Amino acid sequence: MNIGGLVGALVPVFFVLALGYFAGKRNAFDADQAAGLSKLALTFALPASLFVSMTHIQKQLLLQQGRLVLALILSHTGLFLAAWLVLRLVKSLRGTAAIIYALMLSTSATPVFGFAVLEPILGPTAGGAVGLVALAINLVVPAAVVFLEMDAVSTRWQDPTDSTKPSAILIGLNSGLRSPLLWAPVLGIVVVLVGIHLPVVVSSCFELIGSATSGVAVFAVGLVLAAHAVRLSRTVFIGSLTRVTVQTTVLFVLLHVLRVDSPFTREALVCCSFPLATVVVLFAARYKAVESESASMLLISTLALAISVPTVVWLTN
Repeated sequence: MNIGGLVGALVPVFFVLALGYFAGKRNAFDADQAAGLSKLALTFALPASLFVSMTHIQKQLLLQQGRLVLALILSHTGLFLAAWLVLRLVKSLRGTAAIIYALMLSTSATPVFGFAVLEPILGPTAGGAVGLVALAINLVVPAAVVFLEMDAVSTRWQDPTDSTKPSAILIGLNSGLRSPLLWAPVLGIVVVLVGIHLPVVVSSCFELIGSATSGVAVFAVGLVLAAHAVRLSRTVFIGSLTRVTVQTTVLFVLLHVLRVDSPFTREALVCCSFPLATVVVLFAARYKAVESESASMLLISTLALAISVPTVVWLTN
């Protein structure tokens, strides 16, 4: 295991995170500017990154890894839906909080620094695993967008008996379906399945704006951390622990139940032990729910990466 590679992958993340934190503490960005950075990441940079990442996945690879893809979809989309159904039964977590926590459990920071962490310690097979895990994550995020928009609409329209008010479901679905976070990855999948090869110049255009995703997102998270005190509560510790353990366990069980035989299984298990996705914190800030908790969990789960990754690698030997 290349410890130097692991450290080298984490240092840039912590640097940008600290940069955003100190910028926030020095009031270099006001609330509107911080919101603008989040909008840049969610509305422009991340959709472009999702689209181009989908087009880079080889069609033959997807067709040959059917069982692994199914296991990954179930351990991401299935876990998201199951977690949401359970969490929404808890009175203190109803509404947006349940969606955010379910998204936290079912998505990881694999697209942000998956290659940087996996390639130095697990070798060339890391690329395929990161692509497949990113595919599964890309299916969860649009679903979360629809749920969050529906919840936001239902919160604004409190009186269900007023027939003059539009349906929360219809408005929420309309907002979610118009979101670039939904159609960008879907369009990328269609491009791959149809067999369209994007010209290099076109891919470069999307990659240029998409390359801003990680830096802008992590910097925006630093601003969120600066605006909210880090909470070392039981909820934060439990949430951080479940993020780096539950999804890995679920995928491990699915791999055995579905009898998956793939060269990418080990890397996929490591990916599921990664910290929560930065998009979770951005959604928390955008929809004004559990902002400090999600930011604190991002910080703690990222610190836990130094333990979770070596542990999963050792267990999967």
